[in-house]
Amino acid sequence: MRTHWIKLSGGTTVSVEEAGEGPALLMLHAGVSERHMWDGQWAWLQHQMRVVRWDWRGFGDTPHVPGPFSYMDDLIRIMDALAIDTATLLGCSFAGGVAIETAILHPDRVVRLALVTSGVPGYQFPVPPAVEALFQEAEAATAQGQFDRERQIMEQLFLVGPGRRAEDVDPAYLTRARTLLKRANLPDNGAVSTDADWSAQGRLGDIGVPVLVVAGDQDVPDVVSGASLLAREIPQTRFEIIANAAHLPNMERPRQFDTILSDWLAATSQEA
Repeated sequence: MRTHWIKLSGGTTVSVEEAGEGPALLMLHAGVSERHMWDGQWAWLQHQMRVVRWDWRGFGDTPHVPGPFSYMDDLIRIMDALAIDTATLLGCSFAGGVAIETAILHPDRVVRLALVTSGVPGYQFPVPPAVEALFQEAEAATAQGQFDRERQIMEQLFLVGPGRRAEDVDPAYLTRARTLLKRANLPDNGAVSTDADWSAQGRLGDIGVPVLVVAGDQDVPDVVSGASLLAREIPQTRFEIIANAAHLPNMERPRQFDTILSDWLAATSQEA
């Protein structure tokens, strides 16, 4: 593995990990985790491709710094620093939204998209009242500085899934996912992401590269609805639902996920 220290806007420096050779694949982690959520896929993909990963600002080893910034701009800056002209983007959760933004605004830099339990920038989907109440409670806990309570709610919603109990979930997966959740969503220190202002409404059909959309059937309902929308609106899409998995299907059901991802990468290899 090779490690690069890359300067981003605002004085932030990020540690970027790279392994393997060949076509580039960028592994973009979820908002309830950090870069090590991809450990299972990192282990085998590096023997097939040039894989790259890092912690977004405010996650893991990358702190926030005050001021505006863009996750998409950070991604492009990292590609430029590593002399990566084009790449496949593998994005989970909010990072799927960043990958969508990049594919639409920088189509010359993206050859494929793998969107895992992805956000869809600019779209709002119906949420059951009980789930909405949990989101509101999490926001209130954050505002009151009750970060342990906020993390417990995020665990229930995303790691376990709103329709399951912790006892229903594999304990080894849940222990690992909890450890990574504790390193996610660090204090913002006055940082403000400008990506939240961008919308993909009316533009999903502009994505002209092969796309894999993966969702877990135990994820929060609006994420599953978003996955269905992506599958309908993006032309070259393969859509897969993984049974008995919540927001991190690559960690919870790695065999199923790896098979899906490997098959799709092989089927679309001429695009990379």
